[in-house]
Amino acid sequence: MDTTLASQPVQAAACTLRRSLVVVMAGALLFFVACERSSSISDVEAEQEVNYQRAKRLCEQQDFSGAAEFYNKALLVNPEFATAHLEVGLLYENRLGDPISAIYHYRRFLELRPDSDKKQLVEDFIERAKLSLTAKLPQSPIVDTGELTRLESEKTALLQENAALRMRVAELEKTGNATPLVAIAPATVGEASASPPTPPAATAPAVAPGIVMAAAPMLSTPEAPPLESPRPRTYIVQRGDTLQSLALRYYGSRAAWERIFQANRSGLPSKDQLKVGQQLVIP
Repeated sequence: MDTTLASQPVQAAACTLRRSLVVVMAGALLFFVACERSSSISDVEAEQEVNYQRAKRLCEQQDFSGAAEFYNKALLVNPEFATAHLEVGLLYENRLGDPISAIYHYRRFLELRPDSDKKQLVEDFIERAKLSLTAKLPQSPIVDTGELTRLESEKTALLQENAALRMRVAELEKTGNATPLVAIAPATVGEASASPPTPPAATAPAVAPGIVMAAAPMLSTPEAPPLESPRPRTYIVQRGDTLQSLALRYYGSRAAWERIFQANRSGLPSKDQLKVGQQLVIP
């Protein structure tokens, strides 16, 4: 009798423990089911999320920084929302000038949607963002140092030619304006008897009586200095040069490339075989 009464509390405690275990296990099961459902949420459901909707509205209002903020909040709620990754990647690349963030989100999209029909397009976006990033780096390999050197050399040569032409024009103007001067002085009567007057030229003006034309000293007309034959110019071939581009630079016409070609036949098998560093004569 006493044994039966003592065992009743033990049985009640055991029953309570079993019920508690059942409740805990049911709660754990519901938790895992909820987690599984949230991780596999569809894009259609994710598009109804409040942060994603706010991001779309901010994009329409041209508030791109705010839109990126809410896109990231939407991705915190659902990290596997592939559409949001693609849209915020485009936003970073095209609107915010952040190619690094764009590349990250493009790659996340491809990880989440490896079989997407947009795969090739997104891979092209990644390459485009890489080029944009490279262009932002100092001493970018996109900047051709050889081309910069060629342009500097061309600028220096043009400045030298311009200075030489100015000096030549100044010399020609000075020579062309120099005219001989004839001195006319009155002579006395004694001087007139000592030296008979020189008959005036047919086109000479009449002279008053008692005034004779003195023999004008012969002034030698300064002769223009002989024109120097232009010295052939030389040019070092740079990357990207062609005979046509050099003809345009030196003669103002691409059609004059044959002048350069004929002057350099010994070193040019054909007009298309210029070598970087080769020295050409520019006639």
